[in-house]
Amino acid sequence: MSDSLILGFDIGGTKCAALVGNIHGAVLARREWPSLATRGPQAMLADFLAAAEALRAVHPGVKACGVSIGGPLDANEGVIYSPPNLPGWDAIPLKQQLQSTLGLPVFVEHDAAACAWAEYLWGQPRSTGNLIYITSGTGFGAGYILQGQIYRGAKGRSPEVGHARFAEDGPFAYEKKGSVEAFCSGASLSRLAAWKFPQRWSAQPPAGPELGKLAAAGDADAAAVITLSARATGQVCANLIDTFAPDVIVLGSLARHLGEVWIAQVKETCQREALPGLHELCLVRATSLDSRLQDCSTLAIALDASGQFRAP
Repeated sequence: MSDSLILGFDIGGTKCAALVGNIHGAVLARREWPSLATRGPQAMLADFLAAAEALRAVHPGVKACGVSIGGPLDANEGVIYSPPNLPGWDAIPLKQQLQSTLGLPVFVEHDAAACAWAEYLWGQPRSTGNLIYITSGTGFGAGYILQGQIYRGAKGRSPEVGHARFAEDGPFAYEKKGSVEAFCSGASLSRLAAWKFPQRWSAQPPAGPELGKLAAAGDADAAAVITLSARATGQVCANLIDTFAPDVIVLGSLARHLGEVWIAQVKETCQREALPGLHELCLVRATSLDSRLQDCSTLAIALDASGQFRAP
């Protein structure tokens, strides 16, 4: 149905994508390109506007636009406040700019919260209302669905668990040495390798995919880095279970890229660290939307809990 289409923008520090999809989470057309984030916000937005024009020429019935982007941000007002992986995005009034240019209602959401909402709407098995999504890609964050609603903090601000202190020593990420993001994000795997094994990898540490391949081939150092990442993520999950008592915790990017070995270590640590009575009530699983999740997240945030369009 042409009147049920959504324009989706996925604004990331590594890659960007623009797409058109429907209220059921199906993607009809899509374009992807490298972020080249050092160019700053206006150059990046120019890419999105060009992609949107081309997509809407083929699918003219777009009714709203959903934007998934890393925080910190004010989701209510759609203002972006200096995400660590998007240089120059300092107090950018993204919602206002896009609504003026696109002539559409625009909904801006923290990428982790957007993925959590997509899992809540379309993931399997369905949550009964309290779901946390863990994103572990270029950055690290958590999106919270509490009692069937996206949780936002004071004045619409996004919670930023990636900025929290995990250890006194460790790699540097998200403006802090030893932050949660430094131990748990996908991009931090190479930082962990250089920190854990400086004699081997300080000059040129392997990226995450290469570390995964080395570990699978029996490299003990690479396997130790993967284990460190998984155990740190499991501890974060345990803290979230103890704090929020969710029904479901969904594991994002690294679960797809590193597979069952990483997932099993996350679950084992989470079970050991969380309060048993709360852990027994929480299903910890990988995303059921797999590679569709990021695209679905941009569509989901234009919809309410019943899967219908949100009021502008």
